[in-house]
Amino acid sequence: MWNFMWNLLKHSLTVAERFVLVMSVGAFLLTLQPLSARSEELVILNWAEYMDQELLAEFEKETRIHVREVFYQTEDGRDGMLAQTNGVGYDVVVVQAKDIQAYVRSKWLAPIPEDKIPNLTHIPRKWRTTYPETATYGVPWQWGTFGIAYRKDLVKKEVTSWMDFFRPAPELKNRLMMLSDAMVMRTLAMKASGYSSNDFTEPHLQEAAKLLRAQKPFVNTYGYLGLGEQSPLLTGQYWMALLFNGDAITLAKQNPNVAFSVPKEGTLLWEDCFAILEASNKKDLAAQFIDFLMRPKNAAKLAEFTNYASVNDAVKPFLSPEHVNNPVIHPPQEIMDRSEFPQNPPAKVVSTFKTLQMQLMRKE
Repeated sequence: MWNFMWNLLKHSLTVAERFVLVMSVGAFLLTLQPLSARSEELVILNWAEYMDQELLAEFEKETRIHVREVFYQTEDGRDGMLAQTNGVGYDVVVVQAKDIQAYVRSKWLAPIPEDKIPNLTHIPRKWRTTYPETATYGVPWQWGTFGIAYRKDLVKKEVTSWMDFFRPAPELKNRLMMLSDAMVMRTLAMKASGYSSNDFTEPHLQEAAKLLRAQKPFVNTYGYLGLGEQSPLLTGQYWMALLFNGDAITLAKQNPNVAFSVPKEGTLLWEDCFAILEASNKKDLAAQFIDFLMRPKNAAKLAEFTNYASVNDAVKPFLSPEHVNNPVIHPPQEIMDRSEFPQNPPAKVVSTFKTLQMQLMRKE
């Protein structure tokens, strides 16, 4: 019957019309395939180069669920993307635990369905209670530190203090990269000044703001450093940059002249989570994906890929000795004793430093 109809039509249609007909019929036949033969799609909002593509391929092979990543360049950028759509269009987001409270207030997140993520049992309770809302709305997966990455072949002395970054030597003018995150700016300037990152007293905040203003002539860019072969720290455009510890390792593997220092004053600790968007209509599939990544072997593979410390208690048998014994990934206790998780500041402090951030980033 199909042959008869085709022979009847092909003589009465133009070439273009035949093409449209064939494509339409093909699309119709695709809808007749059983559901098991077609893959579904999950959309994850994530940092670039922050997910092992081999794991995504393995997950798709196992489940026929395709994971598509949408990337953000800064945390403020990610928040803007979610605000524009109220979370519609995304299923899973990678977010720091400290930001979950704000996301819950914005009604962007769905509670984590613990019964659908059995591998959650591998995550100690302490990681799920670093911030109160994490226990309900987040699945922690790795943690790390902030520090100073620098070119030891270009910077004349070893970097040991935050003041090496906030009050750098004259030759570093226009050679620094600073994160474009108002709260990171504030908290690290507080550490440099000798205070707790969770100190919100007005005179100390003013001191931190003054330090950030004085640093501006040395900052080439407020943003985030790429990790590819054209990264400005690798090319020598920047000599010093504020960086996450695992990203510093990634760059050092490409150029051994990249060094990393957690300053003597201590640093900020951070914890990344997977969270499920309230607007997603694929919450069960999102939970299935998160559970897949929480399997000990997969969590270990992901930690090795990102060069960060996993929160998963069952990963150690699957990690290389190089990863386990790397002091940049697992800092010594004396550094941990001087470091802290930043708490969410009062709204007035957020507003003040957001305004300062915009002033610092403004081109003169």
